[in-house]
Amino acid sequence: MPDGQGVIEVIGDGSGSLLLLAGDPAVLEANDGCGSVGWLAARAGTGGPGLAEVKCPTEWLGAPGLVPDPRTGQAEPPDPECLRPLLSLLAPGRYVMTAGLAPHHLRVVHPRARQVHGWYAEEELALVTTDAWPPRDHRAVRGYGDRIRAGGALPALIALFPTAGSSAGCLLDGHHKLAAYQREGESPLVIRLTPQEPRPLRRADLDRARAAFADGAPRPRGEALGRVFASMRADSF
Repeated sequence: MPDGQGVIEVIGDGSGSLLLLAGDPAVLEANDGCGSVGWLAARAGTGGPGLAEVKCPTEWLGAPGLVPDPRTGQAEPPDPECLRPLLSLLAPGRYVMTAGLAPHHLRVVHPRARQVHGWYAEEELALVTTDAWPPRDHRAVRGYGDRIRAGGALPALIALFPTAGSSAGCLLDGHHKLAAYQREGESPLVIRLTPQEPRPLRRADLDRARAAFADGAPRPRGEALGRVFASMRADSF
């Protein structure tokens, strides 16, 4: 094609690109190398942590040195300062941090528009993804898999739960690590964050959820479902 009208143009390289429509920027995408934490930080705008700050906890989570007890599976939680860039993105308040191996029955729930997910009560934990699933960087997944097989310092995931007893939490960081754990058939090491004083659902929250989920959402049937999660697109998190 020797020429064109110049309406559509994409510029950039493998690390990022910009789509131009009639010369105006339309879509900017880039890989900051920070995974989900970088994506969440970007939503904080100019007041959020910078790229260098975000990269530090991402690299640290690859081998945080948390050692689960062989009997209980629990580990000493890390120093909060190691996760300061991520913690700074949470709603104000005090949080409880725990760490340990996930139970054997673990379900991964990937949000999709107008979709209801259900699982049985004996599946003790469900992690709701907030990024692409399965992860696209297969090299990263293989790298974490090698580290898991080698033993020693296990990679850790971070998930946010509404209460200490909740069996469903949102995976804030660790999608590639979780995929690696699944490939290796091992229980992932999960750092759990929980508000010290859980915030109850308010009427306004329910109204927003009803507006987001009601349009064409299927309804669960029967009483066999122990948990039900009606989800939006990942970019609505």
